Amino acid sequence: MSGQGLLGIDLGTSAVKVLVLADDGTRLARTRRSYPTHAPRRGWAEQSPHDWWRAVCDAAHAAVADAGVPIASVGLSGQLNGFVLLDDRMEPLADAVIWLDIRAEVETVQLAQMADFPARTGNALSAICVLPKLAWLRAHRPELLERTKRIALAKDYILLRLTGELATDPSDAHSTAMTEAGGRHWSPQLCALAPIDPALLPTIRPATARAGRVTATAAEAIGIAADTPVATGAGDVAALAVGCGVVAKGRTTLTLGTAGHVVAEVTARRSEPTGGLWQIPHGVFGRDLWLGLVMSGGLSLSWFRSILAHAAPPDFETLERLASGVPAGSDGATFLPFLEGAATPYNRPDVRGAFVGLSSTHGTGHLVRAVLEGVAFNARQCVEALEHAGAASDELRLAEGGAQSRLWCQIIADVLGRPVHLIAERDTSAAGAAMFGQAAATGLAVEAIAQSMVVIERVFEPEINRVRALDDVYEVYRTACTRAMGC
Repeated sequence: MSGQGLLGIDLGTSAVKVLVLADDGTRLARTRRSYPTHAPRRGWAEQSPHDWWRAVCDAAHAAVADAGVPIASVGLSGQLNGFVLLDDRMEPLADAVIWLDIRAEVETVQLAQMADFPARTGNALSAICVLPKLAWLRAHRPELLERTKRIALAKDYILLRLTGELATDPSDAHSTAMTEAGGRHWSPQLCALAPIDPALLPTIRPATARAGRVTATAAEAIGIAADTPVATGAGDVAALAVGCGVVAKGRTTLTLGTAGHVVAEVTARRSEPTGGLWQIPHGVFGRDLWLGLVMSGGLSLSWFRSILAHAAPPDFETLERLASGVPAGSDGATFLPFLEGAATPYNRPDVRGAFVGLSSTHGTGHLVRAVLEGVAFNARQCVEALEHAGAASDELRLAEGGAQSRLWCQIIADVLGRPVHLIAERDTSAAGAAMFGQAAATGLAVEAIAQSMVVIERVFEPEINRVRALDDVYEVYRTACTRAMGC
């Protein structure tokens, strides 16, 4: 495949990220295109599948042109727990309901009483999951489901537009709460709770399987050759694990996108919830991951930036400069990063964020640093939950958009009290997607591909005095969290 590119497409929560990699992992091109999220009512979150496809075409076409090499394969990644209802022409019947949507809280409680989800899936049921959302539609929009001929998960809608084929992978399937542990088959018993006919759902195939080939129409839209092989791909968590090289024991990764993901490999499946962690099938077929989730990771900083000024919010470099002048611990200001609810370790989508300990002596820099530290504290809770579950590691890796902030990287190292290895390629879900594509096209093992492609750019070492100061603030943070949870 020398002289050719690997195209990776990651359909994220706020934007699609597209990479073209050489087969040694060198980035040849990177693009992204955003799309809006609509909230027709409080707690709802929807996106247009047409917006997704337009963004994918625009971003992929630009990336391919920038790379200037033929594309050998395509791989996919995408946000979990988003879905599209399709009619008999495989066209969307409505906007996609995405993972941030928690309208089905009542249905979640009802369904949790009807089945032992931890025993069957390894996870507690959440309003984030597709199953309760489909149950909500059955109760409130039955006419829409009656017209539905197929259901596509988020990234699988892009696969459909690229190849005309509809398939999904174990990681995406299992996250819906409609499969048993491992995610290899739809569960008729769990689907019946909505109720949803499993025949409406995509065929489940390995992430590295060749799901189809690019059609002539799609090839023209994205600027590559028709018949290019396309891998099934995986949900963003499984893809980022591969893109971060979490394919060998002893590695944990933290990514700071819109949400924060803390991921390690499962040592043994469990039949009960563990510290607010989720079990998700790995992009390496037959293996599993633990996921610790910071619902508002990079979103916390983006939100705070957006409210600082009405017309022209300061850029992120300015925010980092302001926070750099503030000592570790933010002089007593503490931020609870639960803007979209609290995931690990609490699993409380109803709880919201807060600043704690503010006084008139605090300025903008204090609040910026408190936001960075608050997200790092929640990430530490995820790491501690992973260790308690038996997934201790000797190497922590860091990537995605928030990792562009050297200050944030250092804060995370200081909060965790351990070295943090910064991955050279930030867009790790898109990188993992590209690796799936190469595996599908060549038959190579994706874990071997990841071992050869992932490069560590820099290691951030913790500084002992900041570690001690932040240990004290972490206890303040945990006490504030306990009060926020009503415990």
